[in-house]
Amino acid sequence: MTHHYTAELAAFVADLRFEALPSGVVDHARLLALDTFGCGLLGSRTPWGRILLETLREVEGPGDSLVWGTGVRLSAPTAALVNGTAVHSFELDDVGPGGHNGSVALTSALALADHFGGVSGKDLITAMVAGIEVAARVQECVGRKPQVRFGFHGPGLLGTFGAAAAAAKTLGLNREQVVHALGHAGQQAAGLMAVQHGGMGKRLLAGKAAHSGVLAALLAARSFTNVPNIFEAEYGGFCSAFCGGEGDYDLGKLVKGLGQEWFTPRVLFKMWACRVPIHPTLEALRSLRRQHPLPPDEVEQVTVWLDEGAVKAVGFPWTPTTITSAQLNLAYCCAVFLLENDVFIDQFREEKLADPRFLDLAARVKAVHDPGLDGGPGLGRQARVQVRLRDGTVLMAVGEVRGGPENPITRADVEAKFRKLTHGVLDAVGQDRLIAACDRLETLTDSAELTALLGIATAKPDAEEVSR
Repeated sequence: MTHHYTAELAAFVADLRFEALPSGVVDHARLLALDTFGCGLLGSRTPWGRILLETLREVEGPGDSLVWGTGVRLSAPTAALVNGTAVHSFELDDVGPGGHNGSVALTSALALADHFGGVSGKDLITAMVAGIEVAARVQECVGRKPQVRFGFHGPGLLGTFGAAAAAAKTLGLNREQVVHALGHAGQQAAGLMAVQHGGMGKRLLAGKAAHSGVLAALLAARSFTNVPNIFEAEYGGFCSAFCGGEGDYDLGKLVKGLGQEWFTPRVLFKMWACRVPIHPTLEALRSLRRQHPLPPDEVEQVTVWLDEGAVKAVGFPWTPTTITSAQLNLAYCCAVFLLENDVFIDQFREEKLADPRFLDLAARVKAVHDPGLDGGPGLGRQARVQVRLRDGTVLMAVGEVRGGPENPITRADVEAKFRKLTHGVLDAVGQDRLIAACDRLETLTDSAELTALLGIATAKPDAEEVSR
């Protein structure tokens, strides 16, 4: 059995050192930590976050790993499950090569750091980067075929490997142990796109990936072995299985540029509380509104041309169901932007989902597949948007996901977002302390300094639950 690629990827994880990370990678990891904590603390106040925590506390005893925003400590895998779910719970966590990285990499590493102790800020950064780089290369290897053609969901597929790599690095596993951890991760990888259309199920995807990754690394540390060729196996291997048994994946991309080309700085921070294929459309509408007020009553039709994957993921007609579905629906998000000029937390309150104003405007939004947009550069995908007004005016714009050099997201943007996310959870002093800790993350001698800032001691005693 050939397992060259799996072995090389495992060697990268085992051998990676903080000193080898470029300054730009470290800078971005710091910001990612701040954004992840903000999303996780918000998520700790959601109904689904509360239900998950209550369910697990009923069947599991106390542990050493903190559930962020609370005083509860559970086992490391379970804390990663709860925190990962919280981070991904409102469609505001990062997105980039490899999927939603903070929700799987940082949650896994910090849960294990809480349990075992002695993990520094440098260690956390290194583990996060290891997780991102592994998940990104798995995505590069299989492309978007698992998602677009077969309906699998990225966080559960790619994020499980990212979590396993971050956890393995935190535990200091050797090369052979990381190979087995990756095997365990591949065996547990899962996630279905259909869960986006209702209920709370989608919120759990990243948390389950984090749980699986932590368990994978813990088992490997105890000499619980797996196959050495989880990626290369032609029958039942990860790449083959999730590409429909066909060989159109590129194993070379698993290891291309390891240690030289870094995906971590390409991780994007979401400024809209919705699925990322909707973001280019919102950016286009945002640019058009700088030229024209776009009064909602004057909008006759909004036509959006998207790639195939985006149309399948977000182009379905809007029928009022759940907040989850609204956050993943192009028509609703366009309507709410035109009516309220934002797509953030307050735009997804339950009473708005069936508001006649939103329903009427959402019905005027049409998603169209443009084959010319297929195969674009992943998260750099575009959307072409046409707004036709009742007076005959036609306005056109092309939108791209924010975060590129022409439309950057700054550190100030991420900090402002963090303050918005945690306004109902932390007081101003607590916010300032956590921001400062992330700014100097590589200088922390013990991750317990972070955990102390994420516990209930700094939370507002009257913090409200985020609306259903």
